Amino acid sequence: MDLTNILGALTGNDAVGAIADNLKIDSNQVSSVISNALPTLLGALQKNASTPGGAESLAKALGDHAGNAGNILNNLKGADLTDGSKILGHIFGGNLSNVLNGISKQTGVASNAVSNILASIAPSLLALLGRGQQSNGINVGDLAGMLGGLLGGGSSNNSGGLGSILGGLGKIFGR
Repeated sequence: MDLTNILGALTGNDAVGAIADNLKIDSNQVSSVISNALPTLLGALQKNASTPGGAESLAKALGDHAGNAGNILNNLKGADLTDGSKILGHIFGGNLSNVLNGISKQTGVASNAVSNILASIAPSLLALLGRGQQSNGINVGDLAGMLGGLLGGGSSNNSGGLGSILGGLGKIFGR
């Protein structure tokens, strides 16, 4: 599992189309927001996992969502925006509005639309990460390294791939 696979699962034509149809937003905007926000999301998750309490909380969330990784397209078609918003609140805490505004400025997509797009993908992102954690046997203490590896800067065997290209985008938002 690497960032390219996650990005592909969340930005493929079917996935973007499902989100765009569900939210009544242009598919180009959906794709732009996801591509620009994914490194920031992963960076914030990595930061949260860098403490024992944060890693425990993230491991539980990943485990709770991992069973849904096989139905990503169905999850995106009927995304639970309430659950997604709660996830974003946990990931970004008090910085959520700053992150949404930053992505809005970067992509030219209205902040409320950015919020809805990210809320749409958040449960699926956790599902994909949970599946990766389980299939690679990654324990709670290694979650920050797994996420850093996805971004191209952690202690993972992944080559970084797209993460090395996109990883710097997280720095825009202090992640």
